[in-house]
Amino acid sequence: MTRSRPSLRLAFGTSLALALSLSIPALAEEEEGSLGHDPSNVIGLLDAGPADLLGPAGQVLSGQAWLMAEGLDPGQGGMPAFDPYTGTDLGGGNRTQAAGAGAPVPFREPGPAFSRNILVTRDFGSSPFQTEPHIEANPDDPEHLVLGVIDYAFPSMSSYVSFDGGERWEGPFQVPNLLKDFGAGGDPVIAFDRDNDVYMAYISIGVDEFNLGPIEVAAQVSSIAVAKSEDDGFTWPQQISSARSVVNTDGLETDRFGRLRGIVDISFLDKPWMASGTHPDDPEQDVLYVTYTNFDLSYEILYIGEIPNLLPTEMRTSIELVKSEDGGRTWTDPVAVSPVVRRAYGETGDGSGATGVFGTLRVVQGSQPEVSADGTVHVAWMDSTDDDSQEGVGEIQIASSSDAGETWSTPVVAAVFNEVEFRPRTNFFRFWASSFPQIAAGPDGDVHIAYVGRPSDKPNDDGDVFLTSSLDEGLTWSRPKVLNDDDTDNLQMFPSIDVGPDGAVHAMWGDFRDSPSHTRYHVYYTRSDDQGESFGFTNEELGISVGDTRVSDFPSNPNFAFPRGLFIGDYFSLTATEDDVHMAWPDARLGEFGPINQKIAVARTEAVDSPEIFISPPSGPGGQQVTLQGFSFQPDLGVFVQLGDSTISTLRTDLDGEFTAQIYMPITSEGSQTITVFDESGNGASTSYFTEFGFGDIAELIEGLGERIDSAQSSESDAAEE
Repeated sequence: MTRSRPSLRLAFGTSLALALSLSIPALAEEEEGSLGHDPSNVIGLLDAGPADLLGPAGQVLSGQAWLMAEGLDPGQGGMPAFDPYTGTDLGGGNRTQAAGAGAPVPFREPGPAFSRNILVTRDFGSSPFQTEPHIEANPDDPEHLVLGVIDYAFPSMSSYVSFDGGERWEGPFQVPNLLKDFGAGGDPVIAFDRDNDVYMAYISIGVDEFNLGPIEVAAQVSSIAVAKSEDDGFTWPQQISSARSVVNTDGLETDRFGRLRGIVDISFLDKPWMASGTHPDDPEQDVLYVTYTNFDLSYEILYIGEIPNLLPTEMRTSIELVKSEDGGRTWTDPVAVSPVVRRAYGETGDGSGATGVFGTLRVVQGSQPEVSADGTVHVAWMDSTDDDSQEGVGEIQIASSSDAGETWSTPVVAAVFNEVEFRPRTNFFRFWASSFPQIAAGPDGDVHIAYVGRPSDKPNDDGDVFLTSSLDEGLTWSRPKVLNDDDTDNLQMFPSIDVGPDGAVHAMWGDFRDSPSHTRYHVYYTRSDDQGESFGFTNEELGISVGDTRVSDFPSNPNFAFPRGLFIGDYFSLTATEDDVHMAWPDARLGEFGPINQKIAVARTEAVDSPEIFISPPSGPGGQQVTLQGFSFQPDLGVFVQLGDSTISTLRTDLDGEFTAQIYMPITSEGSQTITVFDESGNGASTSYFTEFGFGDIAELIEGLGERIDSAQSSESDAAEE
C-alpha cells in the first residue's frame, strides 16, 4: 500500500515557507521550461536563515540536527507549534511553560532482578529536557562510569561521572562546542582509551557565509568534534574538529546577463559515533575511530527578476571515517566506507533528453564503528535502498578493515528488513533512528547487530527488535531473530547492545507492551550466553526464567517528556562490565506529576542501596526539635521533607548524597506519624515519629483546665453566698 507523502514544503523543511512569493509566475515563464523543475520549491535567500538550506535533508537528519533544521530545538528558542511530519497545527495545551522537575513519583514497581532506577540529570534552565544518553565504563575500573547527554539548558553537551558503579553521580560538566561555532548539535558518544582518558564525540554547529551576486548567504555547517578529558570526565579542555563540512561555489559562472549560474554544494556532517580499540599492528597502541554521515546537497541558482534563489536538485549521502592515533590531537582525512548514494528532487533529465524522470531516493545513515579484540574495525550502517527512506525495504550493511581503516572490504548485507516509518502510528515522537544498527563485537571473532524493523508476520506491529550475528568477523551473518519476547503488536524501539568480557551478549530497548493505550514505555532487557544463538533471562535465586524482563520501575509517556511529544532522542545505551550491566534511557516519569520533563535514568543488574532516613529522638511532643539524617540520595540535590501530605522542610544533599538537619516537628495528633523524604529526582525514604503529646493531649488539657476553672469559679461563688 502506498503511503501518502508529506507536501514538498514540509519535505524540504519549514524554510520553504519563506520562499519568495513575488514573481513566481514570472519565474515559471523564465526558467521552469528550460530547467524542468517546480518553481514552488525554490528557497528565497532574502529571508532564509542558516538552517534553512538543510531543509531537503530534514527528515533523514539525526535527532537534534533534525530539530534545528525544522526550527523545533527548545534550546535554540524553537517550540513545536505544528507536526513537522504532516504540517498539522498542534494547537495549545501542552505544559511547556513551567521549568524544573515535577513532583516526586509516589509509587514505583521495581523490576524483578534489577536495581532501583536513578534519575541522573538535573535541571539548570527553562528547558528541562535531557536526552540521547551514552554510557561507558572504564575498562580498568568498572566502577568508574561516564555518561554523555544532550541538555537543552546548555548550548554545549554535558557529562556526568560516577565512581561507585552508578549509585551516585556528579555533574553536569559542560563539554563546549568548537570555538567560533554557535552551539553543539547532539549525538554525544563516550569512549575510553587504555590510558583511562575519556573522549566525547558530538556535532558542533557553525555558519559558513558566501556570496551569490549581491546577496550574502549564511549556511549552517557542522564539525564532528571530539573532546578529551584527562581527569575522569570532569573537565574537557580540549575540543578538536575531526572533520568539518564545507560550502563549495567553485563551479559558478557568469552568464551573458552578468548573473551567476551553476551549482552550489553545501555539506553537513551528521550522526557521529566513536569507538576506541587496539591497533592491529601494534597491541600497545590505541586507535580512535569516528564515523558519520556526509550529507552533500546540491542547489541550482535560479532568478526571480534579478534576485538569485536556490533550488535543491540532489542530495548525496555516504558514510565516512576519520581516525586518530595520537589521543585525538590529529585526525586523518575522511575515508568513504560506504558507497555514495543519491536522492534526486523534482523532475530531472535521464541523460537521453527526456524529462519527467524522477530521480533515485536512496539514503545511507546511522553508522556505528566497533573494534574487535584483534584490532579489526567494523562499520555498520542502514541503507534505505531505492524505495525511499522510512518505507519499503531497508538493509543493514557492514564493511571491515584489518589495517586500521586504511582499506575497506566490499560492504556485506547483514540483514534485509521492512523499514520503520518516521514515527510510530501510536505516538508523535521521531522513531526512524530505531532502524540504525547497534553493533558490538565479542572476544572470539563474533560480531552482533541489533536494529528495529517491521515484522512481516504482524502487519499492525510498527516495530520489533531484531538481532543478527556473525561468527567469522562479519563475513557471513545469521538469520535475524526477534529479541522481544511478546506476541503482541506493541511497539519496541531504540535497542542497544554490548558484549561483556565473558562473551555474553546483552541487549536493552524501549517497550510499550505494558501500556493498553500504547502511550507508556518501559525498558526491557535480555542476554545470550551462546554468542547470540539464543536469548533469555534467568535468575535461579528468584526462580525466573523468561525470554526478556523489565528493567524500569516506572513507565515513561513521551507526551510528558518533550514539547508536543515530538522527540525522546535517537538512542538508548547499554555497557557491560565483568560483573554488571549498566543501562541508560530518557525517562519521563517526573512529567506525569508536573510540567513536562525528560531526565536520563540509569539502572544496573547489581542492587543499589535504597535511600534511608533516621530521626532522633524517634518520639516526643509536637513542636520538639529533632535531628534528621539521610543517606544514599543523589548528590547536591534539593530534598523535600513531608509529614503526611504537607512539606515541612526543604534541605539539600551534600556531594555524598547525604544530609543532616535539625527541624521542628509540627504539632499533630498523638500517635505514630509518617515522615517521608524525597529528593528532586524522585528517590524517597520514610520513617516514623511517635507524637507523645499532640492535639488530643492539648484538647484534653484545655478541657481539664476548663473544668478546673469552672470548679474554682463555682467554689468562689458558693463561698460568697455563705
